[in-house]
Amino acid sequence: MINEKDASIPHSYDRLLKRIAAQGVAPWIEGKVKGPDRDGLIFLCKFGFFTGILTKAEIGEFLRADRRELKSLVRGWYDDHRAKGCGTC
Repeated sequence: MINEKDASIPHSYDRLLKRIAAQGVAPWIEGKVKGPDRDGLIFLCKFGFFTGILTKAEIGEFLRADRRELKSLVRGWYDDHRAKGCGTC
């Protein structure tokens, strides 16, 4: 999983935010994500996944997660979704 201090986070965050905006769904996350940090990048990946903008493979690339980490992360997102509802947007 990507390190909190990884220098690529701001670039990846901006790239993903632009991709979300290009799909017209950026207003759904206004005020929900604070800035280009690891937690924000993970949130954008979760949002992108549940809105069909990102595949699991792309999330793995953005977060530099290996297959095991990615599987656990996405499973956790689904568990959270089942327990709390969407909560992403």
